[in-house]
Amino acid sequence: MDFELTEEQRMFKEMARKFAEQEILPSLKENERQEIFDLGIIKKLASQGLLAPHMPKEYGGLGLDYVTSALIWEALCMASLSITQAAVSGPIQPATNLLDAGSDEQKNKYLPPVCKGEKIMSGAVVEPTAGSDSSMIETSAVRSGNHWIINGTKIFITNGEIADVVLFIAQTDKSKGLKGLATFLVEKGTPGFSSTPQKGKISWRGGSEGTLRFTDMEIPVENQVGESGRALRDALRGIDTARLFLAAGAVGLAQSCLDSSIKYAKERVQFGKPIGGHQLIQEIIADMATKIEAARWLAYRVAYLKTRGIRHIKEMSYAKYFATETALWVASQAVKIHGSFGTIDDYPVGHHYQDAITATILGGTAQMHQLTIGQQLLEMAAFK
Repeated sequence: MDFELTEEQRMFKEMARKFAEQEILPSLKENERQEIFDLGIIKKLASQGLLAPHMPKEYGGLGLDYVTSALIWEALCMASLSITQAAVSGPIQPATNLLDAGSDEQKNKYLPPVCKGEKIMSGAVVEPTAGSDSSMIETSAVRSGNHWIINGTKIFITNGEIADVVLFIAQTDKSKGLKGLATFLVEKGTPGFSSTPQKGKISWRGGSEGTLRFTDMEIPVENQVGESGRALRDALRGIDTARLFLAAGAVGLAQSCLDSSIKYAKERVQFGKPIGGHQLIQEIIADMATKIEAARWLAYRVAYLKTRGIRHIKEMSYAKYFATETALWVASQAVKIHGSFGTIDDYPVGHHYQDAITATILGGTAQMHQLTIGQQLLEMAAFK
């Protein structure tokens, strides 16, 4: 692996950094207070080619490698991980899933408008009783002639309240367990389909989440994506890409906290000198910087492996687990360095701390990734 960035990579990183500063930061505080997601961010990202950098050019993406894409996501998330996630989640997870498993007709219909920011796509798996354990999915799909009848509920769905089209997983045959799961598409406005915003969150307040309900919703058989029984396998590339985004985004979040802490420690005077001159503050700053650098290269390495199609199950868990846990620790230390100022939204560290909490949960909790790493190293399953 070449540790030196190319000129193109530096250009995209700088583009994303400027976008974050000019388009995300100015309205961040007010939008978070009102729990509003700025839909305009999606089209602005698309206009600069930053919305779907990893997607093929034929569908409206840039066809960039995953290291370059990770650099873009890292830079955007220095402003806000939650807002960036809401903006780019369609191309990252559900669109990547559709790219792998969808028919040519489905891909040609949905991927170009999603990658160009003309339509919003949401991916829906999580349910009130089904999170890490997909075998608990209860949303049902019953075949009736040339249609499927869908009933069930999905929660904590990114962009669920605003999506134009939803890619979701439902159970076609409970007796088959995971092998009964199938993937489907449904468009906004379909009878029996409704969505409500998820409000009152302690984190991700500037993003967008919703609850979806399917009540005797009827969709044509053509809306099924891939084969029944392959839903989770088909979703793996999209989930894998989402985990890379979270790892890279967590690095950007943590870097912003470090930058803010260094600036504050140089300016804040206590006991006759800047607090940065105190030994304990320097120790914390040093630990923050070291952990961020380690997380950054774990993320870049797995992006390198992913680009080259090299198996990277363990490496992805290394990156997602360590980067998000590091981001949470760094953000908490940044709040402490800022003291009471760190608890108000005039400073970025409080916002980042809130976002970091959710980052450790999305894309598999820390504990799930620990199990994955342990299983890969020991070649033993901790559960079946």
